[in-house]
Amino acid sequence: MHKIVICSAMMIDPDGDLLMVRKKGSYYFQLPGGKIAVGEDDVTALFRELQEELEFDASGMPLQFIGQHLTQAVNEVATQVEGHIYLIKLDAKFIFLPRAELEEVQWIKKDNWQNYQLAHLAAEFVVPKWLSGDF
Repeated sequence: MHKIVICSAMMIDPDGDLLMVRKKGSYYFQLPGGKIAVGEDDVTALFRELQEELEFDASGMPLQFIGQHLTQAVNEVATQVEGHIYLIKLDAKFIFLPRAELEEVQWIKKDNWQNYQLAHLAAEFVVPKWLSGDF
């Protein structure tokens, strides 16, 4: 089985809503972020991906490492994904438009997250942490 390593952002707005994105041609919502390129560290990859996908400059923002999780990739057959997840707490609700390979950007709420088809990484690791209220 093939394995990819990604770095993603658990972006939470002041209301506690969680930012999720959906790639073109996919049914699954996931965190913004993406594959770590050769020679990149987590933070460099995350900042690059957020700029490409959301035109969001996260440099200089406080980051908190939440953890990593290994699971089945939803968009790639016979592939595991190892996600390195960082928390970014925003001081305002941003309106993001989908860029690059994204088709949809959505703020989800704690009372409606079940309405979205989530990628395994989000469903197994991120959403339980988000719902715990620790952030």
